[in-house]
Amino acid sequence: MNQYERDNVEQIKKEIKAYEEKSGKMPKEKKAYYIYRRMGEIYSYREAYALLEVLHNMKDYMRKIEIFQEGTDEDGVAICTDMNKACVEFMREMGINAKYLDVEADETQLYHPDGCFEVEGKYYFFNLVPDLMRIQTGMRTRNFGTSQQRLKEKFKNGVPDYDREDVLIRMNKENDKKPFTEIPEETIEKWDNEFGFTYKGLYTNEVLELMEKECYDKAFMEEFFETKQPDELVQRKFEFIMKYVGIIRTVREKKMGNVEAADYYLKLFEKIMTKQEFNKYMTLCMGFIEENERRKLKNIVIIQKEKENVYYLYNAEKQIYEKVETEELINQGIQYYSYKRKADVPITTLIDEKEKELLERNKEHSADIML
Repeated sequence: MNQYERDNVEQIKKEIKAYEEKSGKMPKEKKAYYIYRRMGEIYSYREAYALLEVLHNMKDYMRKIEIFQEGTDEDGVAICTDMNKACVEFMREMGINAKYLDVEADETQLYHPDGCFEVEGKYYFFNLVPDLMRIQTGMRTRNFGTSQQRLKEKFKNGVPDYDREDVLIRMNKENDKKPFTEIPEETIEKWDNEFGFTYKGLYTNEVLELMEKECYDKAFMEEFFETKQPDELVQRKFEFIMKYVGIIRTVREKKMGNVEAADYYLKLFEKIMTKQEFNKYMTLCMGFIEENERRKLKNIVIIQKEKENVYYLYNAEKQIYEKVETEELINQGIQYYSYKRKADVPITTLIDEKEKELLERNKEHSADIML
């Protein structure tokens, strides 16, 4: 751990001590959860590392090695390895038998260590990285005390052409071949309420569930947004959220990271769009640009409309999606990784062919005028 992490760990230790002096000794599972939640508040994820999951040349690999070796900075910006290892180290200091689960890596992939801890012969899984957004917006966690079956389903339904079920088998070997035991959601929710982790306000699970109920009410949405056109309704829903909801700016006096903010919007889209709306009218693309030999996050939302698609580009500074013209999108040289092609491809592959033809005609017309 660096000094930033150590300072936070010492503060969290004081909180645990104060709790136990007041309420009695915490069970180890509960103590591990408190550590997990509080550590999740201090970190932000490195977008460059997140965008390099699939490597296909030595340049990308060496760049990832460089990021990997930098470690957590003085503001808590970190890669997955640092986060889970810090949690494991902290839990060990508190008398919990914890360890990180390294998976074997080949020459094109650095390992991601998940974490686990053991109490009375039972092993409990955790992975802090995908829960950062949930922790920092007051949602319930989904990656602490995850059951063996849910992990198996998650790995099977993950990235296309990448079956991580073999990873689960290797992790279980580290656990004396014992499957992971689940900590029930009701228990997690009880702990959240007891510790004050379920924050009251706009971003709680309860409000999101209410939002989902209203947004799935077609008649109500058509009346509210004054349109019966499905593609127009999707656009107005999206723009309403961008204008009035926005993103949480700080978490306990710490600015939320851009990767976590972008992840939050993905979760929000799932709530405000029905599955039919989402599948038919929306495309989400995790794009990037190359800047000083680093990849910079350039997430894009495409609303597919009958006459002309509408594009929104994620503004990392403002932490919000802003409407962008097609030509500007192309001029930025944005790329994304295509699993179908197994390579980085330009964003133009997602732009409607008719729009590209129109842009080409406009360029030719402009050139004629200049001549």
